[in-house]
Amino acid sequence: MQFDNIRVSRKLWGAFLGLMIGMLLLSSFAQNRGNNSMTAAMDGIIEIEERISTAVRWRGATETAVTMVMGGAVTTDSVLAEQYGAKVKEIIGNINKVQEKIVASATAPEEKAALDKVLEARKAVLAATAKTWELKGAGDAVATQRFADDEFAPLVTKYLKAQDDFVAALEKRRDAIRADATSRRIQNAVSGIILSMVLLAVGIFLAWRLVHSISDPLNQAVSTIDAIAAGDLTRELQSTRKDEFGHMLRSLSAMSARLRTVVSEVRTGVDSVSSASIEIANGNQDLSARTEQTASNLEETAASMEQLTATVSQSA
Repeated sequence: MQFDNIRVSRKLWGAFLGLMIGMLLLSSFAQNRGNNSMTAAMDGIIEIEERISTAVRWRGATETAVTMVMGGAVTTDSVLAEQYGAKVKEIIGNINKVQEKIVASATAPEEKAALDKVLEARKAVLAATAKTWELKGAGDAVATQRFADDEFAPLVTKYLKAQDDFVAALEKRRDAIRADATSRRIQNAVSGIILSMVLLAVGIFLAWRLVHSISDPLNQAVSTIDAIAAGDLTRELQSTRKDEFGHMLRSLSAMSARLRTVVSEVRTGVDSVSSASIEIANGNQDLSARTEQTASNLEETAASMEQLTATVSQSA
């Protein structure tokens, strides 16, 4: 269907409703996309923060266990050493659970690489812990102290350093998620602006078409009416439009044609009246001449009668 064949009311309502629906769809799309992006980013940040918190607790438990191992290695109180040993076993059991959770949640390659180093260092520390308790059980305090200082402590330092590196990897992942969320937010904003510009361009185009479809026939109608008012009845309007303006233009063209017919008929009538008036004037002139001739003839007849009367009188 051509645009000029649509009724004006439908054009106006269609343009208005189209823009409103377009704005609603654009707003809903942008809001939904932004909400989804923000939700995904928040979920990712919350998840990585929980993993960081778990890794920090793991490191804290490790430090506690190491402190107790060192304390048990140097103490001379067998009861205290036994309590340290029992507490260390409990902490190691808890660390095993935390470790299983962290290993299951590690997906990124850099996280897995850092976690492998932690697990390798932990294995060495656990072996050194067992060796420390073994020396402690043998009753060789000097050897125990020497092993704890020379071998166990460096392994612990390496273990804690690996845990710090793993936490740093998680923090780097968290920062990357935040940066990605910021980038997505900017992209969504840019996409929203672009879509708004597209919608604005479509609205301007529709407005231009609508104004053009209304102003053009109105200008034609005004020009024709001005011409008719000035006495020019030769204007003819040809329109294939099927809306109200097309009907108006065709009606104006028919009105102009009808006025031309009426003026032509009036002009013909005036010419006929003028011809009749001329004929009547000519007839009046002829009648006047005849009347004068008749009067002259009557005068001559009267004179003849008088002369005849006089002649008759003389003869008598």
